[in-house]
Amino acid sequence: MKTTLLSFASLFICVILNAQNSLSGTLADWDNPKAEIITGMHKPLAIGDIDDKGNFLIELDAALAQSIRKDIKGFNEASDEWKTSLNSIDQSFKCHTETVETLNGEQLILSLTTFGMFNIADIPAQKMYGSFMMVNSKSFAEGVKAFGKYQNKEGYYIDMYYFEEAATVKGSCGMDSYTISGEMYEAKNVYELNFKPGWNIVQYQVTEIFRDKDGLTYEKTIVWKTLDKLPKDLQFVYFPK
Repeated sequence: MKTTLLSFASLFICVILNAQNSLSGTLADWDNPKAEIITGMHKPLAIGDIDDKGNFLIELDAALAQSIRKDIKGFNEASDEWKTSLNSIDQSFKCHTETVETLNGEQLILSLTTFGMFNIADIPAQKMYGSFMMVNSKSFAEGVKAFGKYQNKEGYYIDMYYFEEAATVKGSCGMDSYTISGEMYEAKNVYELNFKPGWNIVQYQVTEIFRDKDGLTYEKTIVWKTLDKLPKDLQFVYFPK
């Protein structure tokens, strides 16, 4: 991912995951016309809207999941050279040490973001406005955005996963990893996931960092957890294009 200058937009007001299954909020530093929150591989797919004051809304329903699946199918049908597919729960979280237990692990994971990032664009004008993340801090978001530069921080981002049936992932998985300088450390993933039918709030939290002799930082312990509601310390960080 390309590092860019950040415009920080964080707030606690108007952040709602409500009974109507929608996600809404306000990007405080938004200074653009109205646009769409997008995903898509075959072509840009609008999954939400943002107005000229930075207020956004994403409707979290089965129709949204169906639209994303249709987009993936369309991409595969249009591409002769490269295909894409969704990973199952077992493919994403199972561990060769058999310390992770899954239920209904054959289900495919449909996530709303890419590494926690929501892209924003004006589709008719073919103009990108950047992206935003739902996180606990600006510094954590900067570390995620600087992927591959080993500037990781402790913190979390929020994603949304969709499933047709209930599923669980429990346990932990550790493996020896190496830094660029050749130092070894144990990288560990801890899973506390209870998926329900529909859209689920998933928290990806880095609880421990390993710092090498050159000062580069690596994710040492990651906790994956489903939440019943959005965290109270949730912030929005906006990355202009």
